[in-house]
Amino acid sequence: MHRIHAKRPIMIVAIMLLIISAQALAGGKWYNYYDDGLEQMKQQHWARAIENFREAVKVKPRDMQQIKTYGMHFIEYFPHREIGICLYNLGQMEEAKRQLTLSLRNEYSSRAQEYMDKIGGGVQPPAPEPVKPLERLRDRIQTPTKPEPEVPQPVVPSAPTGQVKLVGERMGLAILPFSSKGLGVEIRDIDVTEQMMTSFYNLNRFKLFERTQLEKVLQEQQLGMTGVIDASTAAEIGKGIGVDAIVLGSLSSTGRNIALDVRLIDTETAQIITAKDEMTDRVSIQDLKDMVQRLVSKIGADIPLVDGYVISVDGDQLTLDLGLNIGIKKGMKCVVYREGQEIIHPITKQVLGKQTEELGQIKLVQVYPQYSIGKVIKSEIGIFEVGNKVVTK
Repeated sequence: MHRIHAKRPIMIVAIMLLIISAQALAGGKWYNYYDDGLEQMKQQHWARAIENFREAVKVKPRDMQQIKTYGMHFIEYFPHREIGICLYNLGQMEEAKRQLTLSLRNEYSSRAQEYMDKIGGGVQPPAPEPVKPLERLRDRIQTPTKPEPEVPQPVVPSAPTGQVKLVGERMGLAILPFSSKGLGVEIRDIDVTEQMMTSFYNLNRFKLFERTQLEKVLQEQQLGMTGVIDASTAAEIGKGIGVDAIVLGSLSSTGRNIALDVRLIDTETAQIITAKDEMTDRVSIQDLKDMVQRLVSKIGADIPLVDGYVISVDGDQLTLDLGLNIGIKKGMKCVVYREGQEIIHPITKQVLGKQTEELGQIKLVQVYPQYSIGKVIKSEIGIFEVGNKVVTK
């Protein structure tokens, strides 16, 4: 009898655990939290929406254009973007910017960019409607406060010239002809390579190798214009023409969908710097152009244009205050420079900027959350000091 009574509490605990697990499975799916958050946003219950999105992020932390929920069901998933929009409407601009930045870093969306532009332009959110006492009490009951974890948030690059000073050479790119598969005549009216060059140029971030010159090089190498070139061959071509990276891509059609896949290949190592893809189910010229633009924006966001300072010098190794928290990666190159006298307009006396002197270039060999270490690969003067400025190439 004693043994039977001793087992009974264990059985009760096991049953309770099974009930709790079943409840969690029934109502605690990450996509349920995400859907609830979207519904709360429609009702302008910003705080409650944020709580739901944060629960979803615990399981699925990355924003993405398509994500599988169950079976063959896919949804658009942008929790960080929606958190940023909620925070914007709550007037918490700095945290909103951090969340929108992370969203754009994971997956570009025009909606996230729209709110980033609003914050950058100092646009204030609409004034919230007065909250009734009963609703305020309900919010206090249903929205418990939770401490926010400290997560490094990368910074979206593609900064205009006015925000990050462009010093020295930009990162050189050459776009090789794209391979294609299963394409119909309806999408041959758009030159994907030409459109991609235009999109890269408009980022004001890269130096592009002239297409006609590249075609001559390919013909001389007897490679033709088929687009079927492997990474090592691409790297050799890029090194021969003096660019930092080669853009390889493919355009394919499967059913109603058109997919664009692109890789950036380092010409020194033949390693992939970044790889992105985009898809559309429409075949109009404008839709294809939009697809190319979205993909190029993703690539630009993955190779940030940021500036900082040299904080330590040890021979040919410089330590910078740039790290993983702003999207810096091992292998990236930076221009080191120093600023001189102010440039003053002789009539208006307005300060137009400062003179700059390029000191050399470094390649990042070690990258940490808050800082990185680079090795000098090019020296113009041979003198590097703490306090010199740096900008990603």
